[in-house]
Amino acid sequence: MEHTVKKSKANRVAMRVTALVFLLVGAGSFYAFTAKERGLGRFVLMILCAGCIAYGLYLMVQTLKAQAYDITYVFGDKQMTLKLHHKEKVYSYAEMTKLSYVVPNENMDYGVIQMYFDKEQYVIPFMGNRNVGEALYGMLEMKREEFSSKDQ
Repeated sequence: MEHTVKKSKANRVAMRVTALVFLLVGAGSFYAFTAKERGLGRFVLMILCAGCIAYGLYLMVQTLKAQAYDITYVFGDKQMTLKLHHKEKVYSYAEMTKLSYVVPNENMDYGVIQMYFDKEQYVIPFMGNRNVGEALYGMLEMKREEFSSKDQ
């Protein structure tokens, strides 16, 4: 089975522009305040500027991660392959540390599968076809239990 999660290029561009605004405001303010201000106000303003710079860097890093681009999940018999922006990652079902299925609202036809591999988190949304998400979650849960029991 194969499933592709599309990510919007416009969202990435908007996040990068927002990150650049935070970086520019933080760096410009930092320069202006260190030259003019004195005393305790200078220290507080420097902390605020450093916070703007740190948040801008955080946003920029988030837009450069593999999860910000389209991901194609290929579910095989013994392993799953993630086709990312510039590379492919292959995970065994036994490597999955946590698996969950989230239904944000029972009245909506929407579900989300969350998979964790060590520190990596992958989210597969199913908008408009929650039954497919539930079936995939059941298959992943069975594969995970099957292969984790074989490793022990």
